[in-house]
Amino acid sequence: MHLPISVGNRFRLFFALDFAGIGVFFPFLALYLSSRGLSGSQVGLLLALFPFVGFLVQPVWGVVTDLYRVHRGVLVFACFGLAFVSVLFGRTTNFQSLLLLTLLLAILKSPIMPTSNALALEYLEREARQNAFGSLRLWGSLGFALSSFLIGTFLLDDALWGIPYVYSLIAVAQGLLSLTIPHGEVHGKVHLREGLALLRRERSLPSFLLAILLISATVGIGNNYLSVYLDEIGAAGWIVGVTIGVSALLEAPFMAQVPAFLARWGVRLTLVAGVSLLPVRWLLYTVIDDPLLVLPTQLLHSLALTALIIVGVLYVDRLLPPRWRASGQSLYAAVFMGLGPGLGLFVGGWLYEREGITALWVASTVLALLGTLLLAASLRPPRTPEVAVEQPATPL
Repeated sequence: MHLPISVGNRFRLFFALDFAGIGVFFPFLALYLSSRGLSGSQVGLLLALFPFVGFLVQPVWGVVTDLYRVHRGVLVFACFGLAFVSVLFGRTTNFQSLLLLTLLLAILKSPIMPTSNALALEYLEREARQNAFGSLRLWGSLGFALSSFLIGTFLLDDALWGIPYVYSLIAVAQGLLSLTIPHGEVHGKVHLREGLALLRRERSLPSFLLAILLISATVGIGNNYLSVYLDEIGAAGWIVGVTIGVSALLEAPFMAQVPAFLARWGVRLTLVAGVSLLPVRWLLYTVIDDPLLVLPTQLLHSLALTALIIVGVLYVDRLLPPRWRASGQSLYAAVFMGLGPGLGLFVGGWLYEREGITALWVASTVLALLGTLLLAASLRPPRTPEVAVEQPATPL
């Protein structure tokens, strides 16, 4: 299939659609499930499935994709499968059926982001523009901000039932677009045993992933308890909406500036500097009691997320051999978007119920600080010959 637009713009459109789908579905999923008559515990179980299933299956998807060189095939299958299951999800109110369909949604959603990241990095490497990943990915932030605003404005009050169907249409569009994305190149023969040994061979990788686990646990807490915190300090509804939405809008200009950041400071310093803003953000929440003062703190959120979403992806891509590109991205996504947020939500719910919101921010400050220190200690230049040869001139 041929489209009269450049490959780079196809990736931009794909990321915009991917995060538009996330903005349509996930921020409103709890509300949607509650409207279908599910209890609080049932809603909580279904929500928890997404990060934990993602953690389990994303590395499997990544290894299979690299072993059989089926990056685009996996992307097409996952998008169309997601569209089909989303329609079924919208047609049932039975909890057992929703449990099975949520499991399928989580499995099918898992490979889309890391695989599209890997293909985009492959394309940029061929163009000798690997640092330009942020210029592609920033369209995801714009898509998320626009879709969540439109859904909140037009569907939330009178047509909440339509959310799974809108999500399905977006997934169909992604599937069609996936057919036009270039295949990944073959970078030598891939062996399963070598893939399983990646964590042992790249000695800095386990400590790096542990740092990301601690950091992303606090991101999961912040994403889900920010609205609770704002409500407790008396924020009006419009302030809650603007505060949550503005962070995605702010990410886009920062992502566009990533090449300049990397040229000046390199990958390691940029990543650590961005992440170090998170403990500052959580600490500020322990003392701020004016809702309007929370809005400027979203600047810290946007800078930190830019570091994790763009610079973290680039670091993992340069650390591992190119033939394990999808596996590396899947492993990073499994921790950053799966296990970390899942553990954060589990521990955060327990802590909030017993100690309140301030204790939650104190715990997040400590975890983010520990994660930042561990991250700074674990980052190093790649030592494998393959990566050293293909590494851009920008310092790591």
